[in-house]
Amino acid sequence: MFNVGYTHLLRNDLVAAIRGMDAAADTLSKVSRVNAAIVQQDRAEVLLASGRTHEAAAALEEAAAAYGREKLPRFQAECELILARTLLLDDPARSRSLAQSAARRFATHGSTAWADRARAFAVIAEVEGGRPAPSLLGRADKLAEALRTTGHRQDADRLILHSARHAVRKRDLVEAAVRAARVRTTQDSPITSRLLAREVRAEIAAAHEHHGRARDYARKGLAELHAWQSTFGSLDLQTSAVGHGQHLARLGLRAAMADGSPTVVFEWSERARALASRVTSLRPPPDPELAADLTALRVADPSDLATRRRLRERIRAHSWFAAQGTVGEPADLATLQTRLAVDDSALIAHIVLDGTLTALAVTADQAVVIPLGDAAPVRTLLDRIAADLDFAAQNRGTPMGDTVKTSLRADLAKVADVLIRPTLATVGYRRLVLTPSALLTGTPWTELPGLVGRPVTVPTSATSWLNAADRPIAAVREAGFLAGPRLARAEEEVRRANDSWPRGHVLAGPEADSARAGWLAARTDLLHIAGHGSHPGDHPLFAAVELADGPWFGHDIDLLPRVPEVVVLSACDLGQSSVLHGEESVGMSAVWLHAGARTVISSLALLADDLACEVFASWHQLVAAGTAPADALAQVSAETDDIVPLLCFGAGW
Repeated sequence: MFNVGYTHLLRNDLVAAIRGMDAAADTLSKVSRVNAAIVQQDRAEVLLASGRTHEAAAALEEAAAAYGREKLPRFQAECELILARTLLLDDPARSRSLAQSAARRFATHGSTAWADRARAFAVIAEVEGGRPAPSLLGRADKLAEALRTTGHRQDADRLILHSARHAVRKRDLVEAAVRAARVRTTQDSPITSRLLAREVRAEIAAAHEHHGRARDYARKGLAELHAWQSTFGSLDLQTSAVGHGQHLARLGLRAAMADGSPTVVFEWSERARALASRVTSLRPPPDPELAADLTALRVADPSDLATRRRLRERIRAHSWFAAQGTVGEPADLATLQTRLAVDDSALIAHIVLDGTLTALAVTADQAVVIPLGDAAPVRTLLDRIAADLDFAAQNRGTPMGDTVKTSLRADLAKVADVLIRPTLATVGYRRLVLTPSALLTGTPWTELPGLVGRPVTVPTSATSWLNAADRPIAAVREAGFLAGPRLARAEEEVRRANDSWPRGHVLAGPEADSARAGWLAARTDLLHIAGHGSHPGDHPLFAAVELADGPWFGHDIDLLPRVPEVVVLSACDLGQSSVLHGEESVGMSAVWLHAGARTVISSLALLADDLACEVFASWHQLVAAGTAPADALAQVSAETDDIVPLLCFGAGW
């Protein structure tokens, strides 16, 4: 069964691979320490293929050490070679060193073909490290020929493509084109090889300043990535897999910026930020095993790290078995402008490329590309703002809190001067759809001067906003409210909010547990959760809100047969996102949107209990009377003198 799982990996079927391996892993691991290391190594290859490079590297480090202790140099060399592949982009120097070490071990063992494979990868790491020796192309050719002779065609092709990349960087474009032409990939080639071939051809076109051709290669490569992504429905797997498309997306976006046309810039702004969100998943069938593991993790002893780690790994693997998805094309600029005209709104897409900020400002009748300058100072300000928001909330009404708030407002004005003021002449005073670059994650948009009191919504992409905005807003027939433990005014907050709704359900105290939370979410149109939240940056799908029986995770959301149209997360940290790959930001808000919620209201920072109580009481009154969620949030935020770091994600009207 384990070997069958490995064959699925060779066919690019990651879900079948992990299913087969995990079915046999426990049995094999108990046989011997060597078997346990083999399981760890092969499973790490699946993690690497899925884009989870840091976890793959940790597993491979352990497996390599185990082989060393058992005096198994051949196995250790294989593990080092896979680890070299894992570290290629993050640490090319160490990647090269590991590949060279593996080559020596293979040669000592008499495995000539494997030694050549390792030497070839050392050459690849030399290219990616940026300081290759003059002899590189000659060495690459000799190794490629040896690899083809021994039947390792895919390794030879990868080496030739990287040598073509080296030729591009030397500005020897004729040599680069000749080398790239020597490689022919097919649908049976590994997805990484197919994407690499598209990348290199796009790089050659870009070096010739053939920007349209570069975009074509990048577009075709991303289409292959999305076709592969659509074979699995898991948000976790879709998001980690987009790491394979980052470079292609940047190449396409760079070529679009060189073109300068708003139509082209919009297309690639969408392609770059929607690598995962372009795949729409079906609601998965019930999964009792996953539900059981989530329950076990909820009640696990916090000090039992081994058990918690094992459960988290099983949960992540099980979540991969979700139904397959469907891929949609990004919307075009004309379609967006037609929709913006419906309610006289505007879009600002903030783009960060090569350390430079650009805004694309779009209304129904115009689209303008606006240079904004260096991105680094804005990121520095945003980091300071995040810390000050939390401090101000914890010290609300104190002299120190007021001092920090004054400094905070000054920093917010500086951010607005860069990100917002240059766009106002184009967008005017309209509702705003914002699609910010991942570098701007954590920006408290509704508190920036120029946006205070203005309805703002932040979707994962303009395309996702269009899809949701074109769906009629469902009337809220029933509202649900959850109050978690250990939060002084949580129950008061939800009961006051519930007073605005003729048909509301409140769960508080011991009743507010995960099972009842799932029941409530599946039967209501609006769900409001007040409680302590947590956002682990390394695994954002384990973001959770604390309920009576423990944390209710992002992974729990995918078990729901139905989700509410509107979700309110009145819990610190749950509005945060982690930027895992390129433009992909993942957190509890994204999980709810992926599951089918139309609108999510959440806070980017700590929100004082008393302020949350007042703000949400007013917000629910407005929404219950028919005001759109983003409009209501703008109104209540403008009516308070305090800083309210709440944002509306998804479609706010």
